[in-house]
Amino acid sequence: MRARTKRKSKPLRVFYGLVLLIASILAILYSLNLPLWGIREVIVNGAKILSADEIKALSGIPLNENLFFANFSQAKNNLKKIGAIKNFKIRRLPPATVVIDIHERQPMAAVIFPEKSIIIDSDGYIINQNPDLILNIPNMIDLPIIAGVDEKELLKNNQIDQKTVEIIASIIHRLSRFTELKKMQLNLGGLENINLLLDDILKVKLGDVEELEAKMETFEKLMASVSGKWSQIEYIDVRYPAEPVIKFKK
Repeated sequence: MRARTKRKSKPLRVFYGLVLLIASILAILYSLNLPLWGIREVIVNGAKILSADEIKALSGIPLNENLFFANFSQAKNNLKKIGAIKNFKIRRLPPATVVIDIHERQPMAAVIFPEKSIIIDSDGYIINQNPDLILNIPNMIDLPIIAGVDEKELLKNNQIDQKTVEIIASIIHRLSRFTELKKMQLNLGGLENINLLLDDILKVKLGDVEELEAKMETFEKLMASVSGKWSQIEYIDVRYPAEPVIKFKK
């Protein structure tokens, strides 16, 4: 008799366990579908040069939809199209908030063309490619200016090729050591005839990309000897770093 009771009680325990599990799942589903979880707020963290309100609007986060069941795939695609955003993360914050954490690209230089200008970061990506966004870039007029870039190639890829970016970044980094320097313009000349114009006064001829490090080192050494004399100089030529030339105006 005891053996039968035990055999009967085991299926009953399994049955009651299943009933309890199903009831728990239904209760959870019911609670997750309450109006309490409808998305009512979107918070954007990390926006400095971008407007948090514009990011909210362009993201297309589905307001009023259930926080747990809302699909953010479209919002992710929208955010990927914003060139000024390097990477981002979308988080669900119960009961009714979506948080967008963004990491912005940092402006490195302005690339100028005959009818427009473009801001790039240190990876060569175009930051201001979205016309619907207003960028708040402090001291934008003081950004280094780059000319001599292939406009069609840049606009096609939304990025300058890696070799060119490395050259630009290297020159800007070296020139940034001179704290007295306020403006710099770099004309790439197809990477065969690179020229610098510093503070709209001093012209520096670098030539092609061969021995660029040696050319910049030579120029840095010459800087001390021409301090305070820039207006008297027609150009500095370091195309041949072993034999630099300083040509003074007549």
